Amino acid sequence: MNLKAKINWMWATFFTVLAVALIFFWYFIMGIYLNQKGSYFNKEHNAIWINHEWVGEFKSDADVRNLVNTLSKHQIDTVFVHTGPIQEDGTIDPKTYHYALSFVEKAHSLNKDIKYQAWLGQIRGKIDLSDAVIRHAITNQTMILTRLVGFDGIHFDIEPVWDNDTDFIQLLKETREILPKEKKISVALAEFIPNSAIWMVENFYKFKNYNTQVNYLNVAKYADQVVAMAYDTSIKDAWLYKWLVKEQTIWLTRLLKGKEVFIGIPAYDDPTQNFDPNVENMENGLRGVTAGLNNIRSRESNFAGIAIYPYWEIDEKEWETYDKLWLK
Repeated sequence: MNLKAKINWMWATFFTVLAVALIFFWYFIMGIYLNQKGSYFNKEHNAIWINHEWVGEFKSDADVRNLVNTLSKHQIDTVFVHTGPIQEDGTIDPKTYHYALSFVEKAHSLNKDIKYQAWLGQIRGKIDLSDAVIRHAITNQTMILTRLVGFDGIHFDIEPVWDNDTDFIQLLKETREILPKEKKISVALAEFIPNSAIWMVENFYKFKNYNTQVNYLNVAKYADQVVAMAYDTSIKDAWLYKWLVKEQTIWLTRLLKGKEVFIGIPAYDDPTQNFDPNVENMENGLRGVTAGLNNIRSRESNFAGIAIYPYWEIDEKEWETYDKLWLK
């Protein structure tokens, strides 16, 4: 090859690489976007976490009617009702959900389209899921709550869980085997981190635990619904938080084919080391989800809706923001 041919080849190679880089940047960083409002993507299939008092205390017909009317008004049809916590031996004290049967019956009678799942949570250090006896106690409790009490499913929020967490996955498997098919299993997971991101930063920062494709896909083998808890991220900039929520929406709707993907956004205000309410809030979360669904990389068919955490903290201003950005 003569000198001129070499130069031409070098220039051709340079422009080819540049073109590929620009296409990559445009598709994955800038993205190809629609320009639809949140209401375009709202399927009236949104979720919310509600507190323990609904099953731990007596609620009048008027109390339950007000709750159901609020849920209906804001197009929420999936409710995670705090029914635990799971005790160290895997059981749940029946006294803590003494009024659950009454609550579920009243709520169902007012609107049969709203589904209520028993929200069972615990800090991982307090429960040994490697113990088959403890797992059996948990699955037995899920059977009682769905078959006898009447909950429409089980919502697990055991934290943390992580990649290759075989004990938690075994719990899901055993729960799926014991529950009737019509009773749903949903799982709340920490925000998704791609394997590629772990690989790039692991030499600089050691994660204690994380959820990549591995755990999300393992959970999806047995769960009908997967909820990404996109909050408590320690992010201090609004644009970066919206970007994170956008990417969660894109990645998870692509990854979890045939599953109901909910994106959890915050409606609480108390600042902590890991949470800045001026950054992580209803507005920025909804804008992030909407941006993600507008991106051509997302798979809208797998997106279920927004999951609001929590009902007992949300105020009228936040409801107005939710309605404006998601319902109208």
